[in-house]
Amino acid sequence: MDQFTSEALNVNRAAQRANNHSRIRELHSNATPGFARVFDLVPLLLNQNDPSRPGYVSDPATPFGIKFIEEQPWLPDRDPAVWPEVRPPARPVVESLFLIGSSGSVGHNSASDLDYWVCYRAEALAGARLELFQRKLAAITDWARTEHQTEAHFYLVNLADLAQGRLTRLDTAESEGEVAPLLLLEEFYRTLLFVAGRPPLWSVLPLAVKPDSYLDISRTIAADPETHYVDMGFPALPCPQEILAAALWLARKSEADPFKGILKIVALLDYVESDFNRELLCYQVKEAVLNSPADSLPVDPYIMTIERVAKFGEIRLTPEQLDLLRTASALKLMGDSGPAFFTHPANEAKLKALTGWGQTWGWSRDRLVHLSNHRLWPERQWLNLGGELLNMLTSVYIRIAQHLLQRYPGQLNPQDEELAPLAARLLSRMGGLDCTVSTLPSQMHHSSLSSHLVLQRVREANRWDLHTVKRPGEAATADNLIGGHPRAVRMAAWLVHNHLYAPGMTLDIRQDPADSAHLDQAAMLALLGRLDEAFPPFHLGHEQLPSLWSLGGQGRILVALNFELPPDQAGLVTADFILRTGWGEMRHFFLEVSPSESSATQYLMIIQGILKECGTCPRPESLVFQAPDTPAMHRATMNIKGGMAAAARRGRNHDGRKNRIDI
Repeated sequence: MDQFTSEALNVNRAAQRANNHSRIRELHSNATPGFARVFDLVPLLLNQNDPSRPGYVSDPATPFGIKFIEEQPWLPDRDPAVWPEVRPPARPVVESLFLIGSSGSVGHNSASDLDYWVCYRAEALAGARLELFQRKLAAITDWARTEHQTEAHFYLVNLADLAQGRLTRLDTAESEGEVAPLLLLEEFYRTLLFVAGRPPLWSVLPLAVKPDSYLDISRTIAADPETHYVDMGFPALPCPQEILAAALWLARKSEADPFKGILKIVALLDYVESDFNRELLCYQVKEAVLNSPADSLPVDPYIMTIERVAKFGEIRLTPEQLDLLRTASALKLMGDSGPAFFTHPANEAKLKALTGWGQTWGWSRDRLVHLSNHRLWPERQWLNLGGELLNMLTSVYIRIAQHLLQRYPGQLNPQDEELAPLAARLLSRMGGLDCTVSTLPSQMHHSSLSSHLVLQRVREANRWDLHTVKRPGEAATADNLIGGHPRAVRMAAWLVHNHLYAPGMTLDIRQDPADSAHLDQAAMLALLGRLDEAFPPFHLGHEQLPSLWSLGGQGRILVALNFELPPDQAGLVTADFILRTGWGEMRHFFLEVSPSESSATQYLMIIQGILKECGTCPRPESLVFQAPDTPAMHRATMNIKGGMAAAARRGRNHDGRKNRIDI
């Protein structure tokens, strides 16, 4: 390494250290006491395996230790009485410890987690040593959750894997970065908070260093086993196929945090529609850190990201999409602060940024106050916002895919088996079939929905409405309405499909005694239990790809007979069917059976209805029945199963080669 580069490296490292110190101060100012305590102690716990400390594993072969931890002056709790020695053992296994994400930025809120990257070399954690170290990390995670109500996640990063850009399969990926490792690396360089060990080499090299020069420098650095820098790779955009995969992942799996998902997918759109000529965001953050005076620190990567995608949106998004992007940015900053957002001292940086944006965007203070009260919004407003965000995620993904297919046709394979499962799930949400059991637009509703629900019959509309209420006995109003459907079976399937049904859920059924519909509380709870058993949470794996696009249902089919009728009703009158497609979409069908027909004809009508909606002949044992406990209904279920078995014996296959069966 020449003298110029060595001197520049030292200057740049000092700038990065100063910014890192400032962000750690921001983290402490915004964190809960439990969050701050976990952050303070994690590096020290990883550096020891002490029976008196959290994270202890009794096996003496348990690896531990962080390189150069004694050189990290920002580590708190250095009191010798508390930690007699803060130095690495003879063979420390952790090369570097980082936080990635919103920690130490305005993106941090009460729901934020500590997401650690624990970097190691394969030879240091080979065989049983890796399993022992994972046990140590799991013990620290449990301690953080139980003792400090803080989620601390540890992602083991094999530096060799990172250098080779190895992919995680899409059905098991936890972030779009695992789908496209270079995007993850860009996010790492943009948002990292250095905790302990060796800092990343790229962050301290001059801005002018190019990929070839970086390779030469990194080889020189890597040749020295005692170097103070770690080679995490040179940031760059991935190939079009990986961009497409990441956009699809974001469009399909951003339910947990749609606000962050919108920011990420619009940033991808910016890269794509510039034909990859836009400077990487991590370059902008690095340049700002290296050139900012000390009194303007910290450089906040979240603010820089929002401001860049907002400027892009002003030019390239529709007015409606731009407003959604700005709304998502504001709600992401506000978190769950409520009205206290404007007065809490820890929110000074957030409030300054948001006030400035509001002035630029032409927003009144009333609008900001309204957004800060979002947890008090009517449920229908929440659901509408979630639906709009989902639609925007989908439309931006389609825009990205179309641009890539037009400009880089030889570099894309939209039918790749890695993309097919996610594409199927995404397209199912766009289908809009009347029979489809709807999905909550985003998982944010799981925290806003109460466990107290009301299913209320609206007689004049011939509909069951589902409401969420804060406490039993509360009135069901338009403000707490979730949705409705003429059939109660459909609403039960909705609760199970959206993972809202649980033993602790209370469901208050309210109906007019004079209404012809009859819904028994015990029958409804029994139906929910059968649905929950028949349709457990769906996880599409690659072993299911052969049946992915098969017509009709896959797996079990629930048949509810005479639901919403008195149990002593003579003869068959109605049948509801619930099934699930190969890509996880739940569907509901309803059939009225003429009471004037013979029993045999009624059974035949129901069997034909099942065959029609399934598209194939299901196995009789795949039928799950919910029916009144009467001799007539017992005969009905046995005859329907017998009819299905007879249809199967007539040479019809269960493998889907025949789409319809006529009996």
